[in-house]
Amino acid sequence: MTLLQAINQFVENICVTDRQEEGIKTSLDNMYGYLMDKESGLFVERNFTNGSYDRDTIIRPLDDIDIFSVLKRADWEDEYQQLPKPQAVLSKFKKYLDGISIYESKVKQDRPCVTIRLSDKNFDIMPSFEQLGGGYLIPNFDLSGWTYTYPEQLYDNLEAVHKQRNYKVKQIIKAVKHWNRGLDKLIPSYHIEEVAINIFILNDFKNYREGIELWFKNAEYYLLSTKLKSNNDYLSAIDHIKAVIKKLDEASAKCADNKETDALLLWKDIFGKEFPTIDPEEAKNFARSISEGTLKVAGSGALSTTAGFAIGASKGYHGGLSED
Repeated sequence: MTLLQAINQFVENICVTDRQEEGIKTSLDNMYGYLMDKESGLFVERNFTNGSYDRDTIIRPLDDIDIFSVLKRADWEDEYQQLPKPQAVLSKFKKYLDGISIYESKVKQDRPCVTIRLSDKNFDIMPSFEQLGGGYLIPNFDLSGWTYTYPEQLYDNLEAVHKQRNYKVKQIIKAVKHWNRGLDKLIPSYHIEEVAINIFILNDFKNYREGIELWFKNAEYYLLSTKLKSNNDYLSAIDHIKAVIKKLDEASAKCADNKETDALLLWKDIFGKEFPTIDPEEAKNFARSISEGTLKVAGSGALSTTAGFAIGASKGYHGGLSED
């Protein structure tokens, strides 16, 4: 397996499956039905998904799926046309959803939203009010009031750069998000996307390897400390990014020195168990070829069963792989 093949397989390994996609759609249909129920007292005008799921940058194992519940402003305003405090709205959502049998004991407030925790995925429901001229008001993080957000803008910007770069940008984002998950999501998911948009508007790439390298080698210039929870988190993120860059440079040097296996291991060290190093069936074939004396090595150092210099037969240990 070459490095490019391994990276392609890694991206495939972390993408949501068709079965998971169907499960999400079924759960959303059920949830929307309850939220739109006229007897709910929530006065929901419409719902739409936002975040990684909506922008097709969600990875597995599944994580939070964001829902905007757009509320009918007139039904929530007081006599002075003032909106209630966010906590009052969230409490009403939580009480209603917790009273539905299939969601009982699965609902909690996870500021600034209400979360329904199902067996294999979480749904974050964000109450919002659509604004004239664009954008939405949503609860701010400390629930002291309402703040503006423009979720459609990020969607449109990402779609544009994804198309501009031959529909490969979202896969790069998924790879970075997988790495970031290993850091307990040190960098907010949406900010990884914002950084990617800024990088790939200016820089083209031929394959996933180049795209991933571009993100890490340029991220420091676009990462904003204000988007992370604290300045310490920002500094920690920069340190982690620099550590990845060092390993990526080492991997490039290994490839230039015809040591692609070593480069594979360095990439696996960055991205973890979902990053393949060698296909199990391919490994078995190599083990069998070693035993039979038919394995060969090319001038580049790559192993082959068809071309190159023959390697003597061996009945030794081959990584625990069995002929059975």
